[in-house]
Amino acid sequence: MEYQFAQSLEEAEKIISEKEAVLIFFSDESCNVGDALAPKLQKLLKEKFPLINFLEINVQLIPEARGKFNIFVIPSVLVYFDGRESIRMARHINISELESQLNRIYSLMFS
Repeated sequence: MEYQFAQSLEEAEKIISEKEAVLIFFSDESCNVGDALAPKLQKLLKEKFPLINFLEINVQLIPEARGKFNIFVIPSVLVYFDGRESIRMARHINISELESQLNRIYSLMFS
């Protein structure tokens, strides 16, 4: 699992297009839930899905990301496999449900 923090929308789009699997975590400065959720997501990827890259996008630093990715609430999680959005979760993100969805696609792609 590789952790990256996007500095621009172009950088985020480049990572999505170049990597086989990317989990994008959308955050902002005012989201306490996001502060607690990010380490849990990173741990999940590191332990169970090491081939998925973790990309964080702060929508206060890159406001155009909201429009590009249709992000209406924070925190939000999008997962891309081969450059295509495969999973979308927002606001109340259930880690075990996310793990189940990731497991299904991950096992097909990397087994």
